[in-house]
Amino acid sequence: MNNKENFNPNIVPSSGKRIISDVIVTPQKEIASRFFREPNPIIKPRAPKRRIGQKKAFFSFMILLVFLLGWGTLGARMEVILSPKIVAAPVDKALALTKIQGNGKLVFRTLSLPDARSGEFKATEKKSQESRAEGIVVIFNKAKESQVLIASTRLESSDGKIYRIPRTIVVPASKQEGGKTIPGSVEITVMADKTGNEYNLGLSDFTLPGLKGSPKYELVFGRSKTEMRGGASGEQTVVGKSDVKEAAAQLFLQAGREAANLLLNKIPPGEFLLPPSAEYAALNENLNPAVGAIAERFKFTMEGEVKGATVSRGELEKALFKDSPVVSGLDISKLRIKNLDKLDIKIIGYKFEAANFNALISGKMEIEGVVEPDAVKSFLEERAVLDADSVLSAFPELARAELRLRPFLAMPFYRWLRRVPTRIDIVLE
Repeated sequence: MNNKENFNPNIVPSSGKRIISDVIVTPQKEIASRFFREPNPIIKPRAPKRRIGQKKAFFSFMILLVFLLGWGTLGARMEVILSPKIVAAPVDKALALTKIQGNGKLVFRTLSLPDARSGEFKATEKKSQESRAEGIVVIFNKAKESQVLIASTRLESSDGKIYRIPRTIVVPASKQEGGKTIPGSVEITVMADKTGNEYNLGLSDFTLPGLKGSPKYELVFGRSKTEMRGGASGEQTVVGKSDVKEAAAQLFLQAGREAANLLLNKIPPGEFLLPPSAEYAALNENLNPAVGAIAERFKFTMEGEVKGATVSRGELEKALFKDSPVVSGLDISKLRIKNLDKLDIKIIGYKFEAANFNALISGKMEIEGVVEPDAVKSFLEERAVLDADSVLSAFPELARAELRLRPFLAMPFYRWLRRVPTRIDIVLE
């Protein structure tokens, strides 16, 4: 019988009090057996935190994207490629030019530059000649007394050739300075004893045969300052007048060819050199050795000046645009002649000293619009322009405009901000 079923909580003992024995406690053995009969609880592993990982990846991507966008934006630059309009127009004008301001004529200016040039040239003239070599010798005196050397005193070179002093000289005595003996010295031009090429001599030491056998033989001696040159016998090559004329002509032509470029490097901005006015004027000539000297080659030097005339490029273009139907109604201040230096220009009555002359200019002008990069850049910055059509509308002198943003991915960002990069590079084509 089940004790649990016989228990009636409404039955109270006659004493009217409940006693502890009235409560039936389930045997401990039954609880234990029931506990061991039930299966063990299963602890389920936690699900992976997928949402947290996805959030981290998303935020990392957004940080990287912001970094790349910021880097690309801060380092962005805009390259603006511009091509001006070019039209062709014929021209055939006669212009009067003057140095005097305010008389309605085109004003010109002159300039001159010093120029010196030299070259080495071959001597070609042949001449039968008997001549003696000569050169400069320094004669030293270590003796305590001065030494007199009379005219025709002989000097003997180390290879035994004799040269003579042309006049009487006095070689000063030696002196003492700081405990050292300083020999006296004098320079003299000496001449070979005989004619002939064999007396042409390089630098050499000399003795005085007339002092041989005396103590002064070792104390008085000579030493070359220059080589001995000019000795000849028979037909020789000499520097002729025709050689000098040819050398002068070559240098003169060379200077004339270079005159325009030399002047172009010196004229101020905005000036245009009239090419036919560029010229060279020789002022002084020098050659070494002199005409008639025996030599295979000689050096010729020419000193002179490069001269020419210039006009204001803008004023010249304005004069050429006048009455041209191609530029009628246009702002000529925004036009220029691209090939101005290629037009046929002739000058009539021009001299460097002249106050007036005429110029004839003809050919086909290539007229192009003047593009001011600073103006285009200011327009882009002030209007935050990012398209080429706006540039072409604002600057009618342009035939083409192309805007490139680097890096390209920064373009949407700048469109959103309605701004342009701080760095704008203007490229003219």
